[in-house]
Amino acid sequence: MSSPRLLLERMMHRQSIAVPGDSLASYALLKLIPTGEGGPGLPLTLVLCIDISGSMYWSDGAGKSRLDRVREASTAAVSKLKPTDRVALIAFANGAEVVLPVTPAAEAATIAATLDRIDCFNVDQAGTTMNEGLRKAIDVLKSPDEAGRLHQVVVLTDGETSGEGECRELAGLAAEQKVSFSVMGVGTEWNTALIKDMAARSNGRWYYIDADQSEEAMRVFLAEFDRLADAGLVNVRLEVRPMKDIKLKRVRQVAPQIQELPLTPGDKLLIAQLGTLEQSTPSKYILDLSLPKRPDGKYVVAQVEVKYELGDGQVHSTGPIPLEMAYTAVAHGYVNAEVARHIDEVQIFELNNNLQTAIITEKVDDIRKVAQQISRKSTVLGPRGARKTMLAEQILQELDGAGKVSRKTMLAVDDAVRSTDEPVSAVRRILMTRGDVDDAVRSTDEPVGG
Repeated sequence: MSSPRLLLERMMHRQSIAVPGDSLASYALLKLIPTGEGGPGLPLTLVLCIDISGSMYWSDGAGKSRLDRVREASTAAVSKLKPTDRVALIAFANGAEVVLPVTPAAEAATIAATLDRIDCFNVDQAGTTMNEGLRKAIDVLKSPDEAGRLHQVVVLTDGETSGEGECRELAGLAAEQKVSFSVMGVGTEWNTALIKDMAARSNGRWYYIDADQSEEAMRVFLAEFDRLADAGLVNVRLEVRPMKDIKLKRVRQVAPQIQELPLTPGDKLLIAQLGTLEQSTPSKYILDLSLPKRPDGKYVVAQVEVKYELGDGQVHSTGPIPLEMAYTAVAHGYVNAEVARHIDEVQIFELNNNLQTAIITEKVDDIRKVAQQISRKSTVLGPRGARKTMLAEQILQELDGAGKVSRKTMLAVDDAVRSTDEPVSAVRRILMTRGDVDDAVRSTDEPVGG
C-alpha cells in the first residue's frame, strides 16, 4: 500500500470517562481530510435522466416551466465538469429514449442544444415510467468504452411513477456495478419514500427542489455537479477493530450530510462502506461505542483504518490508527464541543424520523411534541441550527392555523435536518430580507443536503 492521500483524525466525546456500571455509551469522531495531492480527479461519465411528463410544463411565479428551469440548470452545471468527463442525456415520461449518447463534456454546445429540445424526441409525455429511464442509463454505463471511469446517474422527476419496484431493484443493481444515483424531486408531488430509498440503495443522494423558487434548480444542479467533478477517492471503506469487550453499535456520517452507514462483519473487524469522497472536502463520522468498566488508566479501545482507491488500480490506506480512552473513577472529563455538536445534530436528524411519521399519520399531538423538541435542540446549536429552528416553528404555526402541516414544509424539514453546514450569513440574510419564518422556509440561500 502506498502513502496516504487521506488524513485520518480522531477525537473522543470526553477527555476521560468514569464507568459506574458494567458499561457506558461513548462516541468517537473521525475526520477524513484530503491532502490535496489527488491530482485532477477521476474521469466521470454522467447520465442525466430528465422527466418530461406533462406536469414538468407547470410554470412558477416568474412564468417559466419546471422543464425550462431544469434545462437552464443542466446546461450551466455541465460547465462544472472536467474536459475528461462525459455526459449522456435520457428523456423519460411514458417511455424513455437516449436523446444524446455519451458525449465529452467539452462539447458544451452539443449538450446544450440537445437539452433545449429534450422534449422534442419520440417520448410519449402522457405518463411517467422512471424505471425505463433508469434501465437505459445503466445500459449506457455498461459499455466497454466506459470502463475505468466513475459512473453517476442524475435523475430528476416531479411526480409519481409506475414501476416503483423495478426502480428500487435498479438502484440496488447500480450499487453492485459501482453506479450511484443522485435523485432530485422538484415540487411537492414526487414519491419521497421511493426517491430516498433509491438514493440509499445506490449509495447516492437525494435532493428537494422548491418549484416556487426560480433559482432553486440552478443552485442544486450547480452544487451537485461541482461535487461530482471533485470526486477523487472511490470505494472508500472504514475498518474498525474493537478491542476485547468493546462494542461498535453503529457508524453515521455527520458531514457534509447526516446518514447512517450499514456495518458488515469482517475478520475480527467491522466495515462501513463510505462510497466516493471528494478531493477537497473533509467528511466526518461518529462511532457509537459501548465501553466496559476498566481500572484507571489509558486504553486503546479500537483500531481504525480507512482504505480507498484513486482509480489507479491500487488500494491505498491511512494505516491503522488507535482510538484511546482515559478511564478515571473520579468523574467524567470535559466534553469535546465539536463532537457534542455533531451528536446534537444527529439527534435532530433522528427526531425528524419521528416527525415525518407523525405527519404522515396525522397525529397532531405527536407532531407538536416532536417539533418542539427539534426547536429546542436546534436553538442549542445557535446560528448553525437557525434554519432548523425556524422550520420547526413554522410547523407549530401551521398546526395553530390550518391544523395540519403542509407538504412543502414537511419536505423542507426533511431536507434541512441532513445539513450540518448552514452558513451564518445566509440565515442573517433570511432574517434581514424576508422578515418572517414563512419566507425563511422558502429561502434559496441554504444548501440542500444530500
